[in-house]
Amino acid sequence: MEHAGTDLEDEEERDVIKGTGIGTPATRAGIIEVLIHRQYVRRDKKNIVPTEKGQTTYEIVKDMRISDVGLTAGWEVALNNIENGVLQPNTFRQEVEIYTVQVTTELLNVSVNLPENKTCFCPKCRSKMLFFPKCIKCANVECDFIVFRNKCDKQLSDEQIITLIEEGKTGVIKGFKKRDGSLMNAKLKLDENYKTVFEFPMKKSNLKKR
Repeated sequence: MEHAGTDLEDEEERDVIKGTGIGTPATRAGIIEVLIHRQYVRRDKKNIVPTEKGQTTYEIVKDMRISDVGLTAGWEVALNNIENGVLQPNTFRQEVEIYTVQVTTELLNVSVNLPENKTCFCPKCRSKMLFFPKCIKCANVECDFIVFRNKCDKQLSDEQIITLIEEGKTGVIKGFKKRDGSLMNAKLKLDENYKTVFEFPMKKSNLKKR
């Protein structure tokens, strides 16, 4: 955040943001804590790294205006121009209003695919679940419930994920890949913390012993 904008093409914007970065030390700390709380990033020793949820969100918004670091630089330039009497405050306000409409429109037009005739609700807070290309997540921004489509190189279907969410467990799913490259069959279930975990079917030999 401190070194953002070094690749901006506009020299004035690059120079302005070089001295400030994104935000201030105080606001950066607050932003990071919110991102950690909502599980978009996590601490790894002295580093802050994205979670799968954070990476998925990034993939969705990375090409949108809301993630354009040049915007921050442009606003810093505009504020400097207002201070120097070069730009009128009302002009800047109108630009912010236009930007707000554009960003809101982009976000509202994000593709959300819900299987036909299916309604699925979060098991934690009962809000509606949103279906994205790489994950299914709760529509409530305060809720951290999320299910990723890919599990051990196995792409889960909408029906499998809906069963997991609604019933807390799937049937046996074939083709999960182990670390050694071999395949395994297992059920998926939600644990007491609503995390997706494996449940392995009992072998016939174990059943006979009983």
